[in-house]
Amino acid sequence: MLRMLRTISLASLCLVIFLPMAANAGDIQGLLKQAEAARSADPKAFAAALAQIEEQHASATKEQQWQFRLLKAYQLIMKGRYDLAVQQAIEVRNDASDVAIRFRANLLIANTTAITRDFSLGLRSLETALQLSDRVQDSELRQTGLGVAAVLYNQHGQYALGQNYAEQLLAQDPAPRNRCLARQVRFEALYGLGSELSESEINEAIADCEKQKEPIPSNSLRGYLARRWAAKGQVAQAAELLEAHLPAVEATGYPRLIGEIHGLIAEYRLTMGNLSEAEKHAQAALAGSVNGGYSLPQVTAHKVLYEVALRRNDLKAALSHYRQYAEADKARLDEVKAREFAFQLSRNELQQKNQSIELLQRQNEVLRLQQEISKKSAINNRLFVAMLLMVLGVGAYWAYKVKRVQVMFRRQAQVDSLTGVSNRRHFREQAEAQLARCETANREAALVLLDLDNFKRINDRYGHATGDWVLKQVAAACQVSCREGDLFGRLGGEEFAILTCGGDLHAAERIAQECRRQLAAIDTSQFDDEVPVITASYGCATTKLCGHDFENLFMHADRAMYRAKAEGRDRVCSHEERPVLVRTQQVTA
Repeated sequence: MLRMLRTISLASLCLVIFLPMAANAGDIQGLLKQAEAARSADPKAFAAALAQIEEQHASATKEQQWQFRLLKAYQLIMKGRYDLAVQQAIEVRNDASDVAIRFRANLLIANTTAITRDFSLGLRSLETALQLSDRVQDSELRQTGLGVAAVLYNQHGQYALGQNYAEQLLAQDPAPRNRCLARQVRFEALYGLGSELSESEINEAIADCEKQKEPIPSNSLRGYLARRWAAKGQVAQAAELLEAHLPAVEATGYPRLIGEIHGLIAEYRLTMGNLSEAEKHAQAALAGSVNGGYSLPQVTAHKVLYEVALRRNDLKAALSHYRQYAEADKARLDEVKAREFAFQLSRNELQQKNQSIELLQRQNEVLRLQQEISKKSAINNRLFVAMLLMVLGVGAYWAYKVKRVQVMFRRQAQVDSLTGVSNRRHFREQAEAQLARCETANREAALVLLDLDNFKRINDRYGHATGDWVLKQVAAACQVSCREGDLFGRLGGEEFAILTCGGDLHAAERIAQECRRQLAAIDTSQFDDEVPVITASYGCATTKLCGHDFENLFMHADRAMYRAKAEGRDRVCSHEERPVLVRTQQVTA
């Protein structure tokens, strides 16, 4: 929840240790030190120092010019011009010969791309910085690299790596401010891993951060303490803790932290049944959130407002907030997937790079041996051939391994990991291609959408493990009902789709009815507390009435499906050339 906030916090840390803080101005080096000292504490003095350096720029050494350009990049970040800052940092990284400068530039890129959401570039820059770390002489600067690595890996859901780097930083007896931030990141990783959080350790970390006058990490840690209390049923105590420190949170001016704390309070007040307070804090969370489409505080706020409106029987407001909640939650989940994919892609690229380096090293070794062997006898020549064949075999082996990894990633991008059928993106791509072929051949096609009835009740009553089992059984049953050549996929949650080419509306209805029979036949007797008969609502549409455009076909099938829900569920409804119910019936369904 504080991923973007922690990026900003450790981006400041990354630049705080760029150069020793001290010195009187006068020459360029003194001005650089003065700019470093004023960079986050006094923006006006920082800008004034940069302006003086600009006037003397022509007499600066190469290293001083690189340091100055990095400070200018940070100034761009402060002005919100992130893309220009990244571009300038990349230029410094490519131009500089000094290891420490390149290390700093890579850390700056990694932090800034966490804001611009260029995740692949950020991870590649971080990996490059970590590879340079052993050659950096400044121990505090190396510690900064560990802190940045911990933050970015947490952001990409790699909490085990985030915990590892945070604990590496803490083991090096870091400076007090670095220690405070490292503790915060470590608790974030532990929370992400689902580990038990020690209340005494959290309180110790809060006291440490308060001593360093770091309100952002200290109040972030209070958020974890409140979550721990709430998980143990101490909801009122958790809400009171956060409300007591709310003025300090709002005084930080960081929208992400403000949105998070208000969102937690709204959740807790809703649990306590205080609807007016829950609504007030949810609205404050929305006001405090930025880039709301992927902000968890905004998702939480819309969910709370939806629950409040529902309890007040204000169905119109409930529907509006539910739609906003669904849209925000989907956007947030899409970003989580994008981060996870960027991490996997970065690891794959790193693995390929290392394999290429290894292969080149082996090839160079072979060339060296070839020069030596050319001076020897025919026996040694035969030995060289054997070694060359061995190297080629290793190269072929690694090429095969890389190809398998690529195939694996391609399958992960196309197949739903739970049910093993096509995911939403792959199903749509296949469906659009199939519809295009049908249109060219003047053939009719039909789409069947089905959404499980009362699936949330199954999850709530029997647990997500039972819900996952039901989804797998439904997928298997529907596949049995499909004809050869039909497309079948899971669109998300409990919604599935079947596209049949060459079939009319009656064929689609027959497939839907067969799916009903197959779902009703699923054996749920294995559970102690019997799961109800599994049913779904079906919507059918055909290209004869809707055309071969996937969006239009999907829209009419979706409307027919929600008409089936509105008419009592467990039935098949088809799109016809007459008005149909609109999707606003989702709440009653």
